[in-house]
Amino acid sequence: MITAVLLCAFVASALSNSLETRVEQLNEISYRTPVVKLDDDKYKSFIRTMPRNYSIVVMFTALSPNRNCKICKEVHTEYTTLARSHRYSRSFNSDIFFTMVDYDGGAAIFQRLKLTSAPVILHFPASGKRKKEDKFDLERRGINAESISKWVKDRTDIGIEVIRPPNYTNAILLGVFLFAVSGTLLIKGNSLDFLYKWKYWAITSMFIMFAMTSGQMWLHIRGAPFAHVDRETGRTSFIHGGSNMMFVAESYIIAVVNGVIALGFIMMADAPKDPTNLNSKYMSYGGLALVVVFFSILLAIFRMKHRGYPYSLLF
Repeated sequence: MITAVLLCAFVASALSNSLETRVEQLNEISYRTPVVKLDDDKYKSFIRTMPRNYSIVVMFTALSPNRNCKICKEVHTEYTTLARSHRYSRSFNSDIFFTMVDYDGGAAIFQRLKLTSAPVILHFPASGKRKKEDKFDLERRGINAESISKWVKDRTDIGIEVIRPPNYTNAILLGVFLFAVSGTLLIKGNSLDFLYKWKYWAITSMFIMFAMTSGQMWLHIRGAPFAHVDRETGRTSFIHGGSNMMFVAESYIIAVVNGVIALGFIMMADAPKDPTNLNSKYMSYGGLALVVVFFSILLAIFRMKHRGYPYSLLF
């Protein structure tokens, strides 16, 4: 009986020491780099070995240039920003760690978890089995650090305030804009008649409307990639096939299509009302053709994203 008790105490002590050692190692590595890189041995030690009193988030990625995964680099940047924000915050603790597995150094881990694509972000809870919600939904949530932080909060109750390095781009652009306005006013002198010309304001308003209706604000919030390159076929997709996601290139296409449709209506509205004038007819028919063709393109894009939509025009 005494022997059994001593044996249990020895095993418990060994497990405790093993856990403390693993936490110390994770803290030490995290101090040097906020995102701990895992190979097969470290994956077994830090994640599969139990008991574990800490949650661990793993980004499965493919950062090698040979993989040509642009979105992997974008997600890695945002993921690192979140990990760095946690590591250097005042509320840092050992309850959660951020790690990474690169395919070129951890193909066996990808196979073990049956992962066939990258990037993928998974949460391994401190106790219990992983659930469906422990996989970060890149398409629905976006790839910015704030979205990942909210997901981490939902899964672990650990709030992380994202701290980004200073970005002087907006300040520089504002300075250039003010310089251009000041230069224009200086050249024009006391003449400000151009400010009262409605065409300038109409064109400016149209550009703003095309930018907003094409999804620029959504893209800015979600941090979507420019396009997607299929690693197997090498094919580049500029339009996302789902209704809950879009690419930057897709927004440019939508903006151009909307702009050409608007141009077609303007041509029909501004055409001279002289039925004997051939230029008037050409202008009207040309505007009508632009509206029909490009509205058909707009419907075709809509059907690509909403598979059940039944209507079309030319295409």
